[in-house]
Order: sequence, then C-alpha cells, then structure tokens
Amino acid sequence: MTRASTFYKRSYTNGYEQKVNYYLERLDQEIQNEDIDQIKFCKKKLDYFLGKQIEYIAKKQHDVFAERIGVTQK
Repeated sequence: MTRASTFYKRSYTNGYEQKVNYYLERLDQEIQNEDIDQIKFCKKKLDYFLGKQIEYIAKKQHDVFAERIGVTQK
C-alpha cells in the first residue's frame, strides 16, 4: 500500500452497516422499477459490503475476546 492510500483509507464506526442499508434500499427500489442492470449493480455492491461487514464483525469480536483474556494487540 502506498502512503497516500493509507492516508485516505476510510474507517467506518459501525463497520459497513450504512453501506449495506443503502444498497438494500436501492435494491428494493430497483426491483420495484424492474431495472435489471441496476438490480445486478446493487446486488454486486451489496454482496461486497456484506462480506466486508462480516469481516468487520468477526475482527471486532476477536478483538473483544483478546482484550478479555489479556492478549496484547500489535
């Protein structure tokens, strides 16, 4: 990673929950509009951010567990 990319890396306080909710709402709208291309786009984005949210939750749970048992983190 370059220095610039680490500088601009975003940090979400609730993981990717806002992005997941946004694309869920958009997906629902596009299904009602019957726009196949936008449905595919929203599904692709939703799959991506759901994966990121799952990783975020797993890491968060791991960090909490490590803190409870007294493991120092790097």
